[in-house]
Amino acid sequence: MLMEFSEHIKTANVEDVVLRQPLHPPSRGTLCITGHHLLFSDREDQSCSQVLLLLRNIDAVEKRSGSTGTITIKCKDLRVLQIDIPGMEQCLNIAHSIETLSNLESVPEMYPFFYKPSDQSLDRQWGLSTLEQFFQETKGLASQWRLSTVNKHYSVCPSYPTSVIVPKCINDETLKKVAKFRQGGRFPVLCYYHHKNGMVIMRSSQPLMGANKKRCAEDERLLEAVIGNSDKGYIIDTRSIQQSQQARMTGGGFESKSCYSSWRRLHRHMEKGKSLQESLIKLVEACGDESHNMDRWLSKLENSKWLSHVQTALSTAGLVAECVERDGHSVLVHGSEGTDSSLLISTLAQLIMDPSSRTLDGFLGLLDREWVQAGHPFRKRCAHSAYSHARLQQESPVFLLLLDCVWQLWRQFPLALGFSEALLLKLATEAYSSNYGTFLCNTEQERYALGIKQKTYCLFQALLGPMNREVYINPLYEHTDLAIWPSVHPQSLQLWRGFFLRWTPQNQHLEEAQKEIKNMIIEQTSSWNKLENSVSSQEKPRVLITGGLGQLGVGLAEILRKQYGTNNVILSDVKKPPPHVFRSGPFVYADVLDYKHLRELIINNQITWLVHYSALLSAVGEANVALARKINITGLHNVLDLALENSLRLFVPSTIGAFGPSSPRDPVPDLCVQRPRTIYGVSKVHGELMGEYLHHKHGLDFRCLRYPGVISANTQPGGGTTDYAVQIFHDALSTGHHECYLRPDTRLPMMHISDCHRATVEFMEAPECQLSLRTYNIAAMSFTPEEVAQEIRKHLPQLKITYSPDSVRQTIADSWPVRFDDSNARRDWGWAPAFGLEELVSDMLHTIRNKRTNEGLPINSL
Repeated sequence: MLMEFSEHIKTANVEDVVLRQPLHPPSRGTLCITGHHLLFSDREDQSCSQVLLLLRNIDAVEKRSGSTGTITIKCKDLRVLQIDIPGMEQCLNIAHSIETLSNLESVPEMYPFFYKPSDQSLDRQWGLSTLEQFFQETKGLASQWRLSTVNKHYSVCPSYPTSVIVPKCINDETLKKVAKFRQGGRFPVLCYYHHKNGMVIMRSSQPLMGANKKRCAEDERLLEAVIGNSDKGYIIDTRSIQQSQQARMTGGGFESKSCYSSWRRLHRHMEKGKSLQESLIKLVEACGDESHNMDRWLSKLENSKWLSHVQTALSTAGLVAECVERDGHSVLVHGSEGTDSSLLISTLAQLIMDPSSRTLDGFLGLLDREWVQAGHPFRKRCAHSAYSHARLQQESPVFLLLLDCVWQLWRQFPLALGFSEALLLKLATEAYSSNYGTFLCNTEQERYALGIKQKTYCLFQALLGPMNREVYINPLYEHTDLAIWPSVHPQSLQLWRGFFLRWTPQNQHLEEAQKEIKNMIIEQTSSWNKLENSVSSQEKPRVLITGGLGQLGVGLAEILRKQYGTNNVILSDVKKPPPHVFRSGPFVYADVLDYKHLRELIINNQITWLVHYSALLSAVGEANVALARKINITGLHNVLDLALENSLRLFVPSTIGAFGPSSPRDPVPDLCVQRPRTIYGVSKVHGELMGEYLHHKHGLDFRCLRYPGVISANTQPGGGTTDYAVQIFHDALSTGHHECYLRPDTRLPMMHISDCHRATVEFMEAPECQLSLRTYNIAAMSFTPEEVAQEIRKHLPQLKITYSPDSVRQTIADSWPVRFDDSNARRDWGWAPAFGLEELVSDMLHTIRNKRTNEGLPINSL
């Protein structure tokens, strides 16, 4: 026992103590108190088992007197231990020692300074990497960015590391002036570079504009440099508009539109500080409710608002990722101090976009850069957990919220993350009490002053050691370069049972049941297949697809047949199908203008879902308005009447063409002025309104998605205004030249066909109770002819494109939106696309090249 702690320990050992701990029977033995640990040795157990508890892990101590003294110890990792001690004096002495030693304020007295593992050395580099290494290893970064040592002595910003990444054209003197204009000196610095398009995520604190709207030309110049050749950037302020306006009254504020004209500011209110801490306290209280009343439990869970914080964090991070990945714009994230919510959002956004951050090494490296080096005040935020009776000071479980959000990603994408839940649980515990110095201080400056890197060991290095790596990797991990877009619908988010309920018997039983189920699945795959085949076909939807030989029908039928059985999906059209389509499953002739025949098909085949694809597209419809009116409107009315008569679930796609020149263009929301100027668009708006009318008036289960331009390699262009984006790939591989009927700067929303099909299936399967609308926008990407040509040239450098705008189609395109706002689809039923422009181009070229090779057609080799 160390001399400096002896004065706090009046009773060091007590015999005949009874320990009660979660998931174990009571045990009797010896209790020992040291300067940093509580040690219990079970003398009745032949193996002489021990419980070693780091005193720093104790959040609250409660004493109760009786025939024996009882101490209840509530831990920061949410364990609750009860110790029965014979003799009240010994009980009070032990309780006093625990309370004192678990709340030591002096950092050098804490256990990481005394921990000496035999398998590690202090001679190694502390941490996983330096910012200098990150800068050198990030390809493409050095062209427009530089590493600055302006903060070498921590004099510019106490909470930043000594090196930061900033625009190359901004010198250190400018940075010093910007730092004085930002709270705590946290001027905008780069934390992520998107290698696909060169866009970045910056983070900072709020500008100190104050009530007088003070300006800083250097700050404005720095942010202008971040945008570079892009047309705009986004500022994601993690405060509400009201909060940011109120901050001006106390010297803070936000970037005004007049001073930062190239930046668009978006507010996403995120709770922090006391509100977040109280939310955790309420959640833990709910998890400890032993009344076994489900209504009470659910009410307490909802009232804690913890899952609402998870939802807000994931949706805000998704917004940042969308701005960078899909829209191709840089983002600045900040709230007030820039040490909490900003780090949370930037980290989650990087996990969504960057596959290298999803490996075990990459994730720990990300935490090192974005939380430890970037100045999250761990010591202040994690001083107490959910049980402490101390008055709240600066505690806030922001890091725990991050880990919960990462767990949600891990659960939704079980193959995409290279680490296990065990790692997240370990980090959640270590942040509050640890043998290591990683989370011991608030800033790099404090670590330097206290000699943390010379006198303590690094947690991240220990986790990557040979003995630990096997425990913390995900054995199911499969690398993917695609972004992982989380669903933030309330039904998609779950309580992190592994952390919040890990000390309860219920959770133990659930874990055992899950393991048993997993074994059953592995061992009885064949039995599952037999069981699935034995299910009556009547329990699955019976689907009829009209207009099934167009761009979408055949592919959708293939997906639905795999899911519900080949004979449960009937394809129909007025044309003769190709042999491979005819052989793939049921096909019938069906004219949507023949009401009687269509009715016979529905009744005789016991149809329950109807997908209505029959329509003339925009350009073709303008060339034959009378026919378009007949097919697109009269045919629709036949389908609506039959769906209502037979209680069908009806899906009718809408389109970008449903909007007109007076509609908002960038982005266009679900509900707005439409006023299209094509017969195709008019018929689609008519269909949307009729379907919604019949739903509200008569209960018709009508569903409609507004598709952007759909791009597929499996069907030829069909006369739509967006079909240049299909033809250009065929031309690139056949002749190396494409003549585009739109101007090179015509930006339109587009989508890969696989995303389109998946959206349709997920939307059709969504329970009605989840749908707040009947017609939704869905989005994936937005590009111009020139942008898709440039991406193709990365594969075929000699592609030539000429422009000969067609007046009809150009006029149509100019009346359409530039981007879709699909936030309602994301919120209500969890929509998230998988393909961006880079993935789309690679897939299209690969598929069309293979098709041409198989068909013996020449391929342009330029």
